[in-house]
Amino acid sequence: MKKSLFVILFLLLANATSAAAQKCPAIDTSMLNKGFSESAPWRVVSGGAGECSFMTRNSSVNFGFNHMVTTSADSAVTATTDMRQAVAGTSLIEPMPSLGENGFTYQPKKDNGQIDRTSMFFHGHRGRVNVSGYLNLKDAITPAQRDLAANLIAATLGVATNSKALAKEENCRYLDTNLVKRLLPAGDMSTIVPDSNNCVVSAGGKVITVAVTKDARGWATGERLLKDGGCTVDTLPNLGKGAGIAHHCSTGNPRAEVLFVTGSRIFRLLFAPAAEPSADDRAALVELARAAARK
Repeated sequence: MKKSLFVILFLLLANATSAAAQKCPAIDTSMLNKGFSESAPWRVVSGGAGECSFMTRNSSVNFGFNHMVTTSADSAVTATTDMRQAVAGTSLIEPMPSLGENGFTYQPKKDNGQIDRTSMFFHGHRGRVNVSGYLNLKDAITPAQRDLAANLIAATLGVATNSKALAKEENCRYLDTNLVKRLLPAGDMSTIVPDSNNCVVSAGGKVITVAVTKDARGWATGERLLKDGGCTVDTLPNLGKGAGIAHHCSTGNPRAEVLFVTGSRIFRLLFAPAAEPSADDRAALVELARAAARK
């Protein structure tokens, strides 16, 4: 996996979680209320098989993690190494053995070169699973708070030795495996499934994302979203009113995105290769969207 791709996946996931409060299967809020009592009470913002996020009354005080499942333990090690190299030039990095042999924390540098001591990111691995996490507090993060956050994140890696749980974290119910292989024919495949309505699959420097959200305005919102980004939009009447595929966008990275609405659910399937998606790529993405619509 390329360095830039792993960072892209991390950023994509930051926007791929549900805003509805729910329970985190891996970390109970009581642990945060006790360990970070100065910021309590904590609440769950999103929670799923491979992702949880929390915040306090102050939304800038938050904590969370997400998993990425790779095809092999070696691939997970490589992803951790790539991530470390990607942030090395702009961050203060320290080893964190509790997150795996190559685990580490990093704190980004501000524009003036100073370290933001109130913010810390975590990265590590176990078996085929990579984990990324973050902690943002009002005051500078202490060594004890760093270690607590790292231990909470590390505890979620037990999934790496649980075949049933691991299978759940790899299962994106909206993606047809054969169609995915058409778009991602080469490279080690990695999967992120933060919850039942979002997933990210990548291989060979290419990424597929699926996001399903509820919006009472339905196709009207869908049409507006398709027009964003200065893209060429082709209508897809077989996928319903307002459905279309955007491509050859004037802003952002090369990509194609299918958007359609079923009831109050808006489906967005995006394919982002290194270069502008071909006509065949777009056709495969439309087929993938049609398969998703049947789920």
